[in-house]
Amino acid sequence: KMNLSRILVNSEVSRLAPTLALSRNTNKTLLNATVARFASSSSSSSSSSKSFRPRRVTPTPLHESPKPKYKSKKAKAPIVLTSKTVTTNTLDKTYGTDAANTIRSLRRTKDRKGLLHPETMVPNAETVLNAADYLSSDLGTIEDLVGERRALRMDAWDDKQAEEFSKELDALIAKESEAPFDDLPWLQKETGFGITKADVNDDEKDVDDPHQKAFGPWSETIVRVDRVQKVQRGGTMVRYRALVVGGNLNGCAGFGVAKANAPNEACAAAARIAKRNIFFVDRYMNTGLTSDLAGKHNSCKVTLRSVNFNRGLHGHPLILEILKYFGITDCTAKSHGNRNVYNVVYSTFKAIMTHESLEEIALKRGKRLLNLERAKRLNI
Repeated sequence: KMNLSRILVNSEVSRLAPTLALSRNTNKTLLNATVARFASSSSSSSSSSKSFRPRRVTPTPLHESPKPKYKSKKAKAPIVLTSKTVTTNTLDKTYGTDAANTIRSLRRTKDRKGLLHPETMVPNAETVLNAADYLSSDLGTIEDLVGERRALRMDAWDDKQAEEFSKELDALIAKESEAPFDDLPWLQKETGFGITKADVNDDEKDVDDPHQKAFGPWSETIVRVDRVQKVQRGGTMVRYRALVVGGNLNGCAGFGVAKANAPNEACAAAARIAKRNIFFVDRYMNTGLTSDLAGKHNSCKVTLRSVNFNRGLHGHPLILEILKYFGITDCTAKSHGNRNVYNVVYSTFKAIMTHESLEEIALKRGKRLLNLERAKRLNI
């Protein structure tokens, strides 16, 4: 069987051999023709470009976004009194010099529309506080420079005139500072302030300022001055921090915290802040409290207990000092927890701010302060 199968295979192979040889030759011929055609096409393309690699597609350039077009701010036309523009000479001839200057000032006010706008020229709380900052600030500070610039803008027509006015004012101050005080007219006779020539060099006599905002002489106490430091990239920055408490002994007191490069500068800055950061309290019989008070800051809790008349002050020394500036002379104070001076001051002021007078309590409860029958019995 094996021999018979071999004979059959050999006979089949011998019969198909010519056909396989022909197909092999045909495939070889087709392959050679394809290679020749590819070579011819590559040789023709090599004349135009040296490389056969396809080029990378270059991205389209990103166009810059168009810049927004800003509308030009055109100056508004000045105030026109008639249908035609009124010149300077016409204003002077028609209305007189004073009225013409007033009209020019109104025109300038309308053109600027800044601090001089009629709506902002009316005194309000913000303008009053800005004036207070300017009057209580030191020379060269930001408040001083801002106030000076505002004053020059109100009195001068333009920047050039403001600069000339500032130079004239500095020259006048320098001239008057060198003049002797004996020739001043207000030293020759007594004025409304009660100052005479004999009182000028008398340091023992204190003259009360009639423009004192708080109802009484202001006094201050430096509670603490600390040396603080901050680590920066260039090194350690050393500064000083001051805590100041002040008051007028008549229901008004405040505190301030400030930092500066020197201890005296820090104390002065804290004193200025204390005058601005003031609190008011309506005392019971001008000496005590109507009820017990409590205030908490961080982990410090301060309790203020109301006591009888002429009981006196007892408790934490720093709290008693703050109560003295408020004019409270009958109270017992107690502090719990972390008794840091800053925490104690904050807690004390928080407790005092919760104080309510008898009038406020009566208004909240809808009650009368005094019964009508009792008032009749007491002949009130």
